[in-house]
Amino acid sequence: MSDFLRNRDIATEILSRLSTKELGSARCVSKAWNSFISDPAFLRIHSQRWTCPSALFFVIRERSGAGFRSYFHLKKAIYIGLHDSSSKGQESLFRFLPERVVLMASSNGILCCRGLVPSVRIKNCDPDGEPRLELHFMIYVCNPATREWVAFEPLRTGNSSVVFEPVRISSVAQYFGFTFYPNGFLANTTKPCFKLVGIQNSKTLSNSYSFVIYSSVTKEWKTSEEVLCCDYTINQHKVISVGHMFHWLTMAHYMITFDVEKELSAVIKLPGPELEIVECLGNSEGYLHCVTANLTEIQVWILKDYCKPEWTLKHKLDLVEFCRGHTELNHLLPRLERREPETDTGVNLVALAFHEEILCMLVKPEKLISYSFNTRKLSSQCTAFAADDYFQRYPAIPYSDSLTSINVPEGDQTSGANSNGI
Repeated sequence: MSDFLRNRDIATEILSRLSTKELGSARCVSKAWNSFISDPAFLRIHSQRWTCPSALFFVIRERSGAGFRSYFHLKKAIYIGLHDSSSKGQESLFRFLPERVVLMASSNGILCCRGLVPSVRIKNCDPDGEPRLELHFMIYVCNPATREWVAFEPLRTGNSSVVFEPVRISSVAQYFGFTFYPNGFLANTTKPCFKLVGIQNSKTLSNSYSFVIYSSVTKEWKTSEEVLCCDYTINQHKVISVGHMFHWLTMAHYMITFDVEKELSAVIKLPGPELEIVECLGNSEGYLHCVTANLTEIQVWILKDYCKPEWTLKHKLDLVEFCRGHTELNHLLPRLERREPETDTGVNLVALAFHEEILCMLVKPEKLISYSFNTRKLSSQCTAFAADDYFQRYPAIPYSDSLTSINVPEGDQTSGANSNGI
């Protein structure tokens, strides 16, 4: 079998077409196969070929409780496969981590989570003599396919700490953006690395935001000098990164952007009329996309130039024609065809996520479908998932499994690795 690997070009061409799960089994053939498949050059080619999402994560929590206390109530991540209709719960997904976690983001096969329960520390007294309480969440960056992970304390910059006020820590933890660079961040390096960007209300200026950045290269947090004057409220859990750009949706028809390379921020108007629903932001072909919807169609817009933020309509789905062309959606036709916008505002087809030309949608109440704009094919993945009234459903997080290493340093006591992934 090892003779097959002697011609690396042919072996790469064949093996790179295997799924991540199949490669995981192929690594067990021999030491030579394991070494070949684990080579960063091969994994780079494989990750470039397998860019479409393999699953969606849903983060749900109990509706009981309100305000700050409800943030520590039970949160679960549900994994739903887009190819095999498999589903997994929180316990089987993250059992390799040392504590229960809350999923925050996904990027190029790597997940970013935070600890479920914070540690409380008493810091120096305030000027009035009262001790100050600080809440610290441990942050985990991991690869479920390889069970490799690294953990670090949040909000630490050198010998000092960037501290969010305790009353705001629950909100700020939801405003972290995360991106993983499998081929390195800078042009002169190819080592995998990642960055986190946190956004918070500025402590010095009203109606403004400041930013903190974590780099896996320096292993430190830094507070950016950039301050954005903006009175829009951030929409929880709706953040996405594309390359070196981070994006947060707001409660208005605008989004906040932050360039982590230049450390510059901006406010950009979203596409379409303000009355249209902005379903989600997405990443496809290296560009930011925005999915909007109304009672008759779903639209996908693309933004290529941040200096001249003009959105271009890329795809449009007429809901009646779309449902008429797919038998599994024919049951939606009667309501769509007789829809009267003044009296009927119900929506049975909801766009959940858009990633690499794949639009994932929920057909209420419980069917998950995905549509490829490249192949014009519709796939029905799951009928077991339902948005139960007992839970509050958060936006879906696309996930593309990968065997890429997160570049855990040898001897790091806060990291681990295991070859048996999801």
